[in-house]
Amino acid sequence: MPLTRTLTELTACGLAVALSPLDIALVLLLLLGTAPLLKSSLFSSAWFLTNSAAIAVLVTVGKGLTLSMEKGGIHQVGLDLFAAGALLALGIRELDPKPKGYEDLQNSWITKLAKVSQLPLALMMLVAPATLLLSPDNLFLLAKGAALVQGGQHQPLTEVGLIAYFSLISSSLLLLPIVLLLINRQLVQPWLQAGKSFIEARSSLILGLLSLALALYLGWSGWSGLGGFTAIS
Repeated sequence: MPLTRTLTELTACGLAVALSPLDIALVLLLLLGTAPLLKSSLFSSAWFLTNSAAIAVLVTVGKGLTLSMEKGGIHQVGLDLFAAGALLALGIRELDPKPKGYEDLQNSWITKLAKVSQLPLALMMLVAPATLLLSPDNLFLLAKGAALVQGGQHQPLTEVGLIAYFSLISSSLLLLPIVLLLINRQLVQPWLQAGKSFIEARSSLILGLLSLALALYLGWSGWSGLGGFTAIS
């Protein structure tokens, strides 16, 4: 796969990971609390490192198992179509009207964010891997990102750069409010509060729409891969 195409698809996947409502809400909450820059920076750094480590492990495992992740390979097509089906089901579930008093995993985490933000710094850094790896959306996107890196069949040093690039894009919406706060704290703080409140109130809607969009993207990717499908690579 040409490097430009790999970068384009990694950018799309990375931005989808970056749209995680739970993690954005937590960073906004940290920025509104005590020691905002220290806590939010540590959390975002742990998120970046976890992202990079997860992709590196998945690429290594994929190569060790000789999985065919190039476009049209059996494993690429299978991964995309399976992930599309799972995300479609998740999106429909999130958008389905909930009974009064119903609380799913996402909303359960959202309501506990205030307690999470009070954790010691060492434990705070462990929250980032948990929120990243416990999200079904993120797990499928990390697998897709690893497939893109491996399927591009680039040089090892280039693959390292691609993993770092993917992790940076994935962390962009966590880093953006930190940068904005550094530029103008008084102007940005009301926006942070408004953004946190919006995410808390609309977490299911955001997650549902994001899951459906990802299902369409991965479904298209898997379907288009069928055009060059090879059962043995």
